[in-house]
Amino acid sequence: MLIELKIKNYRSFREETTLSLVSSADKTLSENTMPVPEFGGRSLLRSAVVYGPNAAGKSNLIAAAHFVDDFVNSSMDRKLNSPIAATPFLLVAEPNTDPSEFEITFIDDQDVRYQYGFHVTAKQVVREWLVAYPKGLPQTWFEREQAGGSAPSWNFGRNLKGKNSQVAELTRPDVLFLSNAAKLNHHQLGRVFEWFQTSLRVIGADQLSPYLYTYSAVRAREDRQTHERLRRLMIAADFGISDFEVHEETYTEKDLPEEMPVALRNQLINQKHLDVYMRHPVGAEAEVVMPLQEESNGTQRLFALGGPLVEVLEKGWTLFVDELDASLHPLLVRYLVEMFHNPQINPKGAQLIFNTHDTTLMDCNLFRRDQVWFVEKDRQGCSHLYPLLDYSPRRDEALTKGYLLGRYGAIPFLGEPLWEEAQHAQA
Repeated sequence: MLIELKIKNYRSFREETTLSLVSSADKTLSENTMPVPEFGGRSLLRSAVVYGPNAAGKSNLIAAAHFVDDFVNSSMDRKLNSPIAATPFLLVAEPNTDPSEFEITFIDDQDVRYQYGFHVTAKQVVREWLVAYPKGLPQTWFEREQAGGSAPSWNFGRNLKGKNSQVAELTRPDVLFLSNAAKLNHHQLGRVFEWFQTSLRVIGADQLSPYLYTYSAVRAREDRQTHERLRRLMIAADFGISDFEVHEETYTEKDLPEEMPVALRNQLINQKHLDVYMRHPVGAEAEVVMPLQEESNGTQRLFALGGPLVEVLEKGWTLFVDELDASLHPLLVRYLVEMFHNPQINPKGAQLIFNTHDTTLMDCNLFRRDQVWFVEKDRQGCSHLYPLLDYSPRRDEALTKGYLLGRYGAIPFLGEPLWEEAQHAQA
């Protein structure tokens, strides 16, 4: 379970920014929270929603979570001298050479809380640390610092067992110690690494690629329960679908476009792939089967999201989604959010963090006041993330109306039309 994510000097976020999933003292919608004994008896939120105008930084927040997840999972396999893709804040007169900073606090499936962070430039890991709370008390397991071309300094706590020094010697400056330790079968750190590998999932707006459609298809094909849950989700969405089928097909020459490079065509021919077909009732007993690519954008998107959603709810994982509402009806998005808030559907405490422009979801009957966040930019182009609680709204306040009136900020300020015809008409 995610407790909080901190970022600094990453894309549009220049100053330190914290997204917290710790619940406030608010007593409303208690089902939207889950008590966590391992976290001092405090409760965590089952979801959080982020609002803001276009280009304010909402997607950059999701991108930060994706970078942390991807870098932890893959840094040990990076090519030598390839740049680290942590883009710092760029709207400055002089080149920004300061490191990008990340810290994530979470509770793993063994009910242990961890606080893990790192600072990186395009060339190296400048700092890295891990603090564990196995019995509620902090234990520094390791600290690492490296400035410029100097040799790294390491500090290993007495509670971190294993061949720590040997792993450190085998860790390149541009590789995370946590990732390399897991690759080298470090038992304690392997458990921490596993949370990033399995329990943290991030779906960016540009990541609804064939990979996710295939992911949902593979999960449904391999597991009957996943198929059934995904089928029920498609039925509940009112797409006129009764079921779906997953077929294993083999690419032939006629399946591949003629303009495709010959080398790629030759590589794909005779390769197997999965195709999805939706079943539509057209009468009392008849059905029509249609390939997924012939369905609406909303149908395709829900199927792609459906596999990860079903798995996250089943396992109790944490899911970030950029633009959850894209191509989906507001009532359907609300339905998906309510699944996470329902303790019967979500007994293991899965979490959903997403951004949206859909103000109909800004409802005190759906979200607690501590679940709503905003992002806006200042005049220097810096993004700032802040919670609705900063404005101390009443429990029954009309949040949508207040937001659109600018009461909480994070809305666009639209100017006059710039077309020449409009200017002439005004003159």
